[in-house]
Amino acid sequence: MYRLLLVIALLVVLYFLLRRAFQGFKNGYMDGRGTSVDQDQMVEDPVCHTFVPRRAAMIEKVGGQTYYFCSKQCAAAFRNRQAG
Repeated sequence: MYRLLLVIALLVVLYFLLRRAFQGFKNGYMDGRGTSVDQDQMVEDPVCHTFVPRRAAMIEKVGGQTYYFCSKQCAAAFRNRQAG
């Protein structure tokens, strides 16, 4: 009887682990660390402080850090501000 309860408990845990793993694939792609990355996540432009979806943002790496911008003009203004 205890073996049956143990097997049922293990199957329930396995079910929830598999369900969580498949939800990650369904909701967005998985990055190298196994975490879900949602391309529709809103990111803030550091220049004009507007929010844009990550997939539509202009991406710039400045000083080893990644920044997201709403336009090329905001990215250029940020680079100029960092240089000066």
